[in-house]
Amino acid sequence: MPVSSVVVQCLEGTADSVAVRISAFTGVEIQGVLPDGQIVAIIEADDIQNEVDLVSKLHDVIDVVTVRLAYHNFEDM
Repeated sequence: MPVSSVVVQCLEGTADSVAVRISAFTGVEIQGVLPDGQIVAIIEADDIQNEVDLVSKLHDVIDVVTVRLAYHNFEDM
């Protein structure tokens, strides 16, 4: 099971509303919203393809500028 930490950069003044929207996605856990408009989140998926799909879904959220990978780990269950 892939587990990753990502940093989501948002348009100025939108991070709180983006955090609420993306926290509703299955596999996304918000760790914090930084004052500079970045959101730190943990994402979990069943496999790599589902993780890639989830990151793509994050990129498509209105007011998201970019999603950067901070940490990645594979967990065998």
